[in-house]
Amino acid sequence: MLPLHHDPWFTFLFADSRIIPRFHLEGVSPGLFVSVIKIDPDSGNRLGLLATATVGDSGWVDLPQPIVVRAGEAFIAMPIEVRAEKGSDHEAVRQLYRLAFGQDGEARLVDALRAGGFAPVSFVAAIDGRVVGHIMFSDLNLLTHKGEVKALALAPMAVLPNFQRQGIGSILVRRGLEVCKEQGHRIVVVLGHPDFYPRLGFSPKLAERLESPYGSGPSHMAIELVSGSLSAVAGKLVYSPPFGDL
Repeated sequence: MLPLHHDPWFTFLFADSRIIPRFHLEGVSPGLFVSVIKIDPDSGNRLGLLATATVGDSGWVDLPQPIVVRAGEAFIAMPIEVRAEKGSDHEAVRQLYRLAFGQDGEARLVDALRAGGFAPVSFVAAIDGRVVGHIMFSDLNLLTHKGEVKALALAPMAVLPNFQRQGIGSILVRRGLEVCKEQGHRIVVVLGHPDFYPRLGFSPKLAERLESPYGSGPSHMAIELVSGSLSAVAGKLVYSPPFGDL
């Protein structure tokens, strides 16, 4: 296994077939996330996501499951910093949403949620200092016959088009949910792709009794950050005011 550093990622070329349970990234700080992506060794074209992981002590990356590579194959390991959004990120985040959605609506929504104090969790993903992804968890109220239940809406989220399908969205969601739980939140609701979010723990079944202004069905999902938080809970979801202007 021959690692070659090509800033901002590492390329591994293989002269023989082998099973890879871990690899080393020289000079990469512990705690960064990594997307492992199969590439064409001749063209460098990206062929698909193999795994996501976290950099451990001394730059070692232990994969969730070993990956199999054949002689002549290659992959890149792309270190990704996931951190709280800063004021200096705002313009990059606006541009990211414009490129991802081809319009200004989502960028304006992010600005309005942030300015109104409706976004307790807002994170960016950065590669070599460049913001390539963003996720926001905004306040959401669940009105039940017993009173109001506090929740969060996972919305919005975006990844730059050239960096989509490379594990960045999954990394943002997982880290975001960890922080939401650390802050004491118990319920998160999302309206999103039914093939993507269930892999991250979201369930349409958990959202069945939650009436949403954006409809129902398999795209309407929820997750319990604390087990049992949605047990016997039914009611109407009320999103933060900026959503009414989207």
